Amino acid sequence: MKSKIKILTFLLLLLMGSQVFAQDKYHRKGKKELQEQELTEQKHYKEADLFARAITFKETGRPKQADSLLSLVLKINPEDAAANYEKARLLSAYGKNKAALALARKAVKQDSLNKWYQVLYADLSKINGDYKSYLDTYKKLCEKEPGNLGFQNELAFAYYFTGDYKNAVRTYRTVEMLMGINPQLTKQIADLYLRIGEKDSALIQYEQLVKYNPENVRVYAMMAEFASKNGLPKTAEWAYRQIIRLNPQDPYVHISLADFYRKNGKPDKSFEELKKGFSNVKLDTKTKINLLLTYYSGPLTDDQKAQALELAEVIKSAHPEDSTADAFYASMLYENKKYEQARPLFRKMLVNHQDNYAFWEQLLFCDLYLNDNKILEADAARATKIFPDKPIPFLLGGIASFQLKNYKKAKTFLEKSRELANGNKALLENINSTLGDTYHELKENKAAYKAYDAVLRLNSENTIVLNNYAYYLALDGVQLEKAASLAKKAVDLDPYNQNNLDTYAWVLYKQKKYNQALKWEQKALDNGGKTSGVVVEHYGDILYRLGKHKEALVQWKKAAGLKDHSKLLKKKIKTGKLYE
Repeated sequence: MKSKIKILTFLLLLLMGSQVFAQDKYHRKGKKELQEQELTEQKHYKEADLFARAITFKETGRPKQADSLLSLVLKINPEDAAANYEKARLLSAYGKNKAALALARKAVKQDSLNKWYQVLYADLSKINGDYKSYLDTYKKLCEKEPGNLGFQNELAFAYYFTGDYKNAVRTYRTVEMLMGINPQLTKQIADLYLRIGEKDSALIQYEQLVKYNPENVRVYAMMAEFASKNGLPKTAEWAYRQIIRLNPQDPYVHISLADFYRKNGKPDKSFEELKKGFSNVKLDTKTKINLLLTYYSGPLTDDQKAQALELAEVIKSAHPEDSTADAFYASMLYENKKYEQARPLFRKMLVNHQDNYAFWEQLLFCDLYLNDNKILEADAARATKIFPDKPIPFLLGGIASFQLKNYKKAKTFLEKSRELANGNKALLENINSTLGDTYHELKENKAAYKAYDAVLRLNSENTIVLNNYAYYLALDGVQLEKAASLAKKAVDLDPYNQNNLDTYAWVLYKQKKYNQALKWEQKALDNGGKTSGVVVEHYGDILYRLGKHKEALVQWKKAAGLKDHSKLLKKKIKTGKLYE
């Protein structure tokens, strides 16, 4: 019992002593100072509480509430490094980067040892255009943590961003030592070497890459691309050959090598590589066709057209069941003017694709270029039933009917074509030109002249229409002054064309200007007219009007042995007289 009483007594004395001490301390510090201390402690508690709640809001996806609480924290203590950092991150997420940078700067100032504060400050400096601070901060970070790949990469980019390519190379080499050689890093370093004019050093980077990855197709492709772009054709070709060695069934390498040879002035080798690529069934038809069109675009020489046709045949052989390959091959035959071979292919494709207008149009033009007017007329009639709104089948049908001397049918075709042309000037020019000839054959002269005038309004230098219009006016014996003007213009535009020269001579003849007519007819003879029955007969007619009857008879007899003379020629020869 005594021991317990002693302990309690001791505790009571200790407690009383502490109260006395506290009272003594209170009296010594003063009441005001103690109150200020209590207030400071309360502020710290409130600051910590608000910050903790702000972080909770942020982590649970409530950034606005977090932002509000962080603002309260900074009102209590503007120098709170953590609050400045978190507030800066939120502002940056809202796109308020200038305000964010100011807060990040304060956070770093208060706690310069916190690397995450420095990272945010550096990144915001870059965003706000303060590249010096961006670079300097990552320098410091790399000095503290030289083995940090993220920091080293960012420092390399900072050097690149500020145009210091040499230090960028140096830093990326540090990255390379830390993580090893890889394709992406090799390309970055090589590109930087090129920027500082060290092409050989850039090449060494790729040589190292293939050395450590000798069976990797991708690294050889990178080396080939680099060498191709930088004037190293032997290296590029070697790299392409390594790809073929590793993956001989890859069609794309042959396409790339073809492009390389084409750009290096080796068209024959380019063509051979294209054939190899196109013969590979792994490469689909559409890709092959698009590549071929890329290689053979714009105006082509006959040799290029022949190559395109050969490649189209390779595609067709690789994909015998693909209708797209068949269609393309037919089109290439057409482009090479092999209409006899192209026509049956188009006809075959139309069996299952009657609604394909492009096939119909190419078939009709095959008929036209083969001068197969009967077939053209029939095919055009079928096409116009399927495509009653397309003007070209009607035009081609009209041309065929005109050549077959089915003038009424030609008129029907052509008038419908004109109706559908809808302001297409080039098309209307052709339609009205043929219509003019058709109307004249039907003795509808006024309609013919109207059609010719329509052509000349569209193109005043259409020499065929100028010539035909003038000739028909002369034959009809009307508007001879206009005929002379038209014929003279045709001669001025095409002075060595025997038809134009003959027409002008004939108009002058109709105007009874025989001496002038003789001069122009002699020019027609000198420009190929000696093989034309019309020109030679006209020459004889002019000589007759000039009183040179014997000479006229000689020319008439010559004309009789040639094509295209008039029905009156035999009578002229028999009687020795002129008949018109």
